Amino acid sequence: MKKELCLVSFNLRCLFYGDGINSFVHRAGMILHKIDERRPDVICFQEATGEIVPFLKKHLPEYELHFRGRNADLGGEGLCAALNKSTAQLFDADIFWLSPTPFVPGSRFESQSDCPRICQSLSVRLDGGIVFRLYHTHLDHISDEARILGIRQVMARVSKDREKGEDPLFILGDFNALPGSRTIEFCDEFREVKIKDLTRESGGTFHDFGRNREPEKIDYIYTDLRTAACPHTVGLWKDTDSGIYLSDHYPVELKISLGDRA
Repeated sequence: MKKELCLVSFNLRCLFYGDGINSFVHRAGMILHKIDERRPDVICFQEATGEIVPFLKKHLPEYELHFRGRNADLGGEGLCAALNKSTAQLFDADIFWLSPTPFVPGSRFESQSDCPRICQSLSVRLDGGIVFRLYHTHLDHISDEARILGIRQVMARVSKDREKGEDPLFILGDFNALPGSRTIEFCDEFREVKIKDLTRESGGTFHDFGRNREPEKIDYIYTDLRTAACPHTVGLWKDTDSGIYLSDHYPVELKISLGDRA
């Protein structure tokens, strides 16, 4: 019976050929090798696209991928959850837009950038029977107000779902917000469902392909307090090869023993 969950939040960086040696075509092999080495149960990819996802599907046959683009036509950049077929089973999933009209594709807040933002909500069962909930998102990169409105919407959904049961939950992704910002303060001080950032001591994640000498922490994995008390470790995937990185963010890996949840 599997009781330990390995969960990764991974901003892939879109296909920008101006990235030179760090263009996706050069990083792709490293990404596959790292996933094969670590074999996470669930990987939550941000900045997935219609070009990248087919590549991942082809070369990660042991994973079941669930992708949704954020645009009005359901295409474009979006979120993708990859579940290890041998250890994790999807119970249910849905997508909602961070906007006043969450089920209108492509919608967004007035104060937001031109990029729609979404949240991927999934219920997953580990092999062995433990069920947990994921709320996977990528908040706005420009507007602090949109980030606040977006995280409020995510946490409202968390609170609503919490009325149905108290399975372990994880809120994760690229929040585009630094520690101490209003977005993170909102998470830390949320009263309806108390949550804790398990990545608080992990260090900076956005390094801009090594150009940031002091990477900025903008990627997070939160969980409920009961789950946070379980034995766990957090690490960053900092692999490099001849100046090539896995992405412009360090992926964040959480290993947590859900079988010890009191």
